[in-house]
Amino acid sequence: MCESSVLMEKGEGRELLMEDVVYVDVNGEDITFMGILGERQNAKGRIKEINLMKHTIVIEIL
Repeated sequence: MCESSVLMEKGEGRELLMEDVVYVDVNGEDITFMGILGERQNAKGRIKEINLMKHTIVIEIL
């Protein structure tokens, strides 16, 4: 499968925001993630890194 985990970067650390993400919608600083079962999570920030090998998306808090 192609699900990813979303990590929020705050300073030097990273914190898990959501697992099994299959859809990402970016509208300026507003980012919406949708999970494999249809659940949604919102965040404000910018995408810093997407690693397809590790299945991770890193969001930098502005």
